[in-house]
Amino acid sequence: MQELLQHPASFPVACGLLGAMLFVWRSYLLVGEGRRALELKRQEHESLFARHVDAVIAVDTSGTVERANAAVTELTGLRAVDLVGRPFMDLIAKPVRMKTAQALKTALDGRQNTIETEVPQPMGEIAEIELTSVPIVVNREVVGTFEILRDATERKKLERELENRALHDYLTRLPNRALFADRLKHALRRRRRDGDYVALLYVDLDRFKPINDRAGHAVGDEILREVSARLRTVVRDADTVARIGGDEFAVLLETVDSETQAITAAERIVALVRSPVTVDGEEHQVGASVGIAVSSPSTEDPEQLVHQADLAMYDAKRRGGFQYRLYSHELEQVGSDWSHRLETQLRRAVDRNELELEYQPIVESENCRIVGVEALVRWTHPEHGPLLPASFIPIAEESSLITELDRWVLDHGCREVRRLVEFGLVDEEFFLSANLSARHFEEPDFVNTVSDILLRTSFDPARLQLEITESSAGGDTDKVKRLKELGVKVAIDDFGTGFSSLSYLRDLDVDVLKVDKSFVFSLGADPASVAIVRTILTLAEMLNLEVIVEGIEDEKQLAQLEDLGGSLVQGYLFGRPVPGGALAGIISSGTIEPGSVPDPAPHGGLSLVDPPGGVPDPPRKWVSGA
Repeated sequence: MQELLQHPASFPVACGLLGAMLFVWRSYLLVGEGRRALELKRQEHESLFARHVDAVIAVDTSGTVERANAAVTELTGLRAVDLVGRPFMDLIAKPVRMKTAQALKTALDGRQNTIETEVPQPMGEIAEIELTSVPIVVNREVVGTFEILRDATERKKLERELENRALHDYLTRLPNRALFADRLKHALRRRRRDGDYVALLYVDLDRFKPINDRAGHAVGDEILREVSARLRTVVRDADTVARIGGDEFAVLLETVDSETQAITAAERIVALVRSPVTVDGEEHQVGASVGIAVSSPSTEDPEQLVHQADLAMYDAKRRGGFQYRLYSHELEQVGSDWSHRLETQLRRAVDRNELELEYQPIVESENCRIVGVEALVRWTHPEHGPLLPASFIPIAEESSLITELDRWVLDHGCREVRRLVEFGLVDEEFFLSANLSARHFEEPDFVNTVSDILLRTSFDPARLQLEITESSAGGDTDKVKRLKELGVKVAIDDFGTGFSSLSYLRDLDVDVLKVDKSFVFSLGADPASVAIVRTILTLAEMLNLEVIVEGIEDEKQLAQLEDLGGSLVQGYLFGRPVPGGALAGIISSGTIEPGSVPDPAPHGGLSLVDPPGGVPDPPRKWVSGA
């Protein structure tokens, strides 16, 4: 009997009529089970098709719509039933039909692909679409395609806004350094073609810093906006005014017939800027040092013209400001001597203890708990006193010095924060964040250097966060992976100001996004900035990334950020960067109230690094449990 059960086809022979009846009954049951399984699969497929959040359209081999789901109506305004029998290409905007038809053909050839296309909408708008064409294969033969249309309009709008922000100054809305460099390059190309001359004017404000320090950033910002507006009145529509740095501007005169035209523009700039600016009823007067460089028939490199205008501007500055200077070859020796001297002196600065670190707290906005610090290098020059990083970092970046400087910052920072740990001032989650140059990151032994410093300083890798640029991280994902293997956190610095698409984050294994302060500046006033910060926070949450928001300077920005869901912040509202010795007193309580920390005296405080002769006994309040 067991053999009969295992071989039911032998039932009719073995059991006669009864066997035949059992055979038929079992076959009926098997067919019924097959039909039910097939129906279940059909319903599962239909449910996925009908309820898919994206518009899904089934297209046959001739390009005709066979069926569509309900999401198509929301996207196109057309009922799914009305699309059946129509060419799929009728849904696509005419300018991109050829590209879309090629994608459909590729799918019919058996290859899935994704493109960006456009679909007209009911009110005349055009939706930007991410279209994925998926082959439908039956018995190893392509019998049609599924066209999956995802509305990417908001994402593309955000990416364009991010690109615009990456190319424009947040405060003045003028082109920034990157866009200006691109326009200068194209202007020189046109000059070679048309035979015209190009003039570059570098403008640096005089007396701006004392006003900014005395009257505050709000007044300083108003002055910068007013100066920007005045500079725009000097140029023609084809020319460009850009904000290059804090109080530095550049003016590109696309075509000039002689140096006289450039000098006339510079004279107007000096006069316009010198006119008082009234803010809240109070007059403020700044001036302008203007450097002029005019292209020659041999000028091809934009950097050459920038270099010349820069030298001329510094010459005007050295002569007392409030004037312009035209570039001449004699200025090369002066500028070269200064850069060379500064580079030589910077090389000796480490040995002479002229460098030190200042630290800016990173704070949880909800409870004001200090969770970490960012290390920032400072240089007290023996002749010129404290120098701004902008005056020596570019010189370091032009040479191998920047790598040496990065190593010093990392080594010194690890030692100082390790002392905070040993003194019991910080909890186990407290971390050190250090910004690294792209040039150092590109070094072949970069990861080994980081590992060696961690071992030498006995610093816990989990407490270290390295900040790198978007382009550096995306250009060498293997180094990012190896840093993560060390246990180090990796942060993307100034996120949103680069040119990368947001989609690159999916493939990049980082831990933290640092939102650039340009987006934070106008929180509460600029809807676009609010939308960008909200999107970055949402994106980070979806990708399980932490976010640190830089540049929080007032309570209004903080409140807006908290409404958006931001948690980790840093900025002047919680205090300016402080020396290592002062940091210990600030973080000893574990929290820091907004606006409670006064601006520190420059370069003060006791260093936490081992001094010559051993480590001093820490004050009683530093000792854990004291």
